[in-house]
Amino acid sequence: MKIKTSRFGEIDIDPSRIITFTEGILGFPDDLRYVLLEREGNSPFTWLQSLDNPELAFVLVDPLSFLPDYRVEISSEDADALGIDNPQHSAVLCIVTISDGGATVTANLLGPIVINPSTMRARQVVLVNTQYSVQYDLLAAAPRTRAAGAP
Repeated sequence: MKIKTSRFGEIDIDPSRIITFTEGILGFPDDLRYVLLEREGNSPFTWLQSLDNPELAFVLVDPLSFLPDYRVEISSEDADALGIDNPQHSAVLCIVTISDGGATVTANLLGPIVINPSTMRARQVVLVNTQYSVQYDLLAAAPRTRAAGAP
């Protein structure tokens, strides 16, 4: 399947890789179909490209690559919507914001993206009763993140 994107041009994707969100990402309620586009090399970053809007793509990062103790407890409602029986069988990624020309790189740890790889359903969940921030400073977090380079 060919898709058009503003950042990557026209790319060919396998339809089995399409991720469908049960609800839109906060601020983007109508964009429900995405695909993960991996970066080359050893980068912890990946792109979440919308199939509904060629202009929309998010930079994501695996939070465990810089915060090994990061834990997500999802509600039973979220687990049911995603078809998750065992939370360990899900993928968790966080949206990255790059600002100040790359001088500031933060991750939203409070609103991670949870994906069920079996069903290819996803949802942005909002964590409650947690110390996590929406602006976790990745550049200060770990030297290996800084060395890997931002997208």
